[in-house]
Amino acid sequence: MTIRVAPALLGADPLNLDTAITHVERIEVPYLHLDVMDGHYTDDINFGLRTIAAVRERTHMPLDIHLQTLRPERYLDALIDIGVERVSIHVDACDQIATALDTLQSAGIGKGLVLNPDLPLHRLEPHLDRLDFVILMTSQPGTSTFDPTVVTKIKTLRALLTERFLDTTELVADGGITDHTAPHVIAAGIDTLVAASGVFRAADADPHAAVERLAHANRSTAPQ
Repeated sequence: MTIRVAPALLGADPLNLDTAITHVERIEVPYLHLDVMDGHYTDDINFGLRTIAAVRERTHMPLDIHLQTLRPERYLDALIDIGVERVSIHVDACDQIATALDTLQSAGIGKGLVLNPDLPLHRLEPHLDRLDFVILMTSQPGTSTFDPTVVTKIKTLRALLTERFLDTTELVADGGITDHTAPHVIAAGIDTLVAASGVFRAADADPHAAVERLAHANRSTAPQ
């Protein structure tokens, strides 16, 4: 199975985002992941609509927008106008999930739901057959501490997708993804790794090499 790695711009030097984008444009990655944080759902504030619009003008890479916000539906029309390719919302932050998914589908935008480590999988189940992808947070939003209990949840969700003939639904791990944690989620059945500091703050300062290491991580390299 080919593992994809999506660099999260949150891990880049905020004073050198243009350089970071240049680096990932030279690497074979599926999309550029941008976290939107409103200071309420998470403590941090990051990547508002103006920044996303500027990134859209700067690069032709597909943009994957992760709305770590309350009432994420407020931002959908603006993101559609900007021309992003994918949007995900947290199941516990949106009261009208079906309507939000309708809005994204009508605009031809990839639609995903996000589940935090402390939430049960049944929160996703009513919407699974409508999703292009699911993000399982492997750390709490706004943090980067990997939660190993999510590995079992990944296995369970992978089995559920197979049972429902939804094998084309992309399964994404996001949060605390490094050379040490990636093998565990890969072995559990993940398709795509979202990595921030794991790409942009690698010890060798080489994003390309960091992506290659993550994409080819295997269980034998994982800590026991």
